[in-house]
Amino acid sequence: MKIKNSYDWILLLKEYKKIANNKKNVIEIGSSNKSKTKQLAKHCKKCLGIEYYAQRIPKSFKNIKYKQGDWQKLNNVKSNTFEILISSHTLEHTKNDLNAINETYRVLKPNGIGLITTPNRKRLIRVFVEFFTGKKKFPYQEHQREYTYQDLKKILIKSKFKKYKIIPVAIGLHAEKIKLFSKKVPKILKNYACYWLIKVKK
Repeated sequence: MKIKNSYDWILLLKEYKKIANNKKNVIEIGSSNKSKTKQLAKHCKKCLGIEYYAQRIPKSFKNIKYKQGDWQKLNNVKSNTFEILISSHTLEHTKNDLNAINETYRVLKPNGIGLITTPNRKRLIRVFVEFFTGKKKFPYQEHQREYTYQDLKKILIKSKFKKYKIIPVAIGLHAEKIKLFSKKVPKILKNYACYWLIKVKK
């Protein structure tokens, strides 16, 4: 998928640029997409990319270093190390999402910020399809689950974070080949947004 056509990534990058600078260290979880990691690295001092699958790890370059690791247990990452954590469409792949969120808390410095995107379990197109096909069953392919607003809120309440926000991202059809959506999500329709952007602060 091209970055310019992926609105959830565009919004994530926009929010990232608001808080990033050349003095801050960034950790990206799920970093097999080299072009996206480069986008992040342009605006920080150092970027550490964590990728679960060894065969998907790109070669380190410039201010980007890669490590194989598991978000649920980042044994090779020290506590209180990063000002920013970024993760795009990775949380839904983890078996223990609460552990992943708590590891985010651990590796962030005090006042550090995490930006996490994930698909909405009840996005409008999925609700329409399931009306005819029945509820989608998980795990499905690499997704262990997907999330509603309430699902995410329950996890965050259980987590170590006290400061968090769940933002609905786009509404309509936002597929790889077909995109017909509104960037602005009316409050009354937030539960049917395409994606969620989770902002957490330590």
